[in-house]
Amino acid sequence: MEPMHICLLSAMPEEIGEALLHLDNIQTKTFGDFKLYCGIYNKDNNQTPVYITLAWSGWGKVSAARAVTRIISSSFYRIPIKLILFTGVAGGVNKNLKQWDIVLPDSLIQYDLDARPIFDKFVIPSLKISKLKPKKKIHELIYSGLVKAKNNNKLINFGKINKGLIGTGDQFIANNSDLKKLINDIPNLDAVEMEGASVAQVATQENIEWIIIRVISDNANESAALSFTQFLKQYKKHSWQLVKEILNSL
Repeated sequence: MEPMHICLLSAMPEEIGEALLHLDNIQTKTFGDFKLYCGIYNKDNNQTPVYITLAWSGWGKVSAARAVTRIISSSFYRIPIKLILFTGVAGGVNKNLKQWDIVLPDSLIQYDLDARPIFDKFVIPSLKISKLKPKKKIHELIYSGLVKAKNNNKLINFGKINKGLIGTGDQFIANNSDLKKLINDIPNLDAVEMEGASVAQVATQENIEWIIIRVISDNANESAALSFTQFLKQYKKHSWQLVKEILNSL
């Protein structure tokens, strides 16, 4: 089996926790204020090396797009990036979602993108679609792997594993009026965050497979800022376990 090169990206270091501690032969590159790391991860019971390029993009769509573009343009081990994994936390919109629930979106939408009247609201002009969807095969592979890990008590700190629609926008949703407007515009929205759809758009246009993984940190209302801050301190301790199970499912 040929070695695989994966991009592992999050907005903040806390969202991939101890990942760097599990990479060998780490190399680094710096571009202005952006630093990326590349190393070798040996999956459980697998002799084939997995090359991982890892970084923290910072918040927002532009920062995330910049980071993923830098990573796929940088050559480590002369093996191109095959899969982009972006993981982190999100605000829950669907009332059935609770803190620590995992959402593996089967579609993402940029809820702040509006090119009317030339294009319908939410449509990405360059792609002429409003929803970005990962390849079904890789999505189902990771979803099944996470369900199996959960059933085997390997994700004991996490809640239910869900599929759904996630919205991306350059806004931290923290009040009921903004939340109600989003629900009115996109009734089937499950969660919101600030990077996923931009990463998915870059990957789609570069013809690279991608997956977004989110864990619910708050309910995108007036208590969101406090809930988010408190949750992040706890999430840092357990985020690597989720990343590990994702990698081991591949």
